[in-house]
Amino acid sequence: MTERTGRQAGAGRRFLINLIGAVGLVFGFLPMVKYLLDLDLFDFTVAPYEWLGLTGAARFLPPAMVLVTCLVIAYVLERGAAES
Repeated sequence: MTERTGRQAGAGRRFLINLIGAVGLVFGFLPMVKYLLDLDLFDFTVAPYEWLGLTGAARFLPPAMVLVTCLVIAYVLERGAAES
């Protein structure tokens, strides 16, 4: 019984890590690709940042902060999963 509960907790943690990674990709990496390549395909990824009205290189700051934050959180969760 304990083994099954441990596996379920590990699966839940893995799902959370994957979800955080997906958020980092969609709202961190893809907006930077959109800004670099000027692709209309990824317009939905910059919607959370449009209200800031940033121009030039400053456009990269919010997506970079999201990407770095997601990477750090996923790393900490992954490290905790490996220890348990």
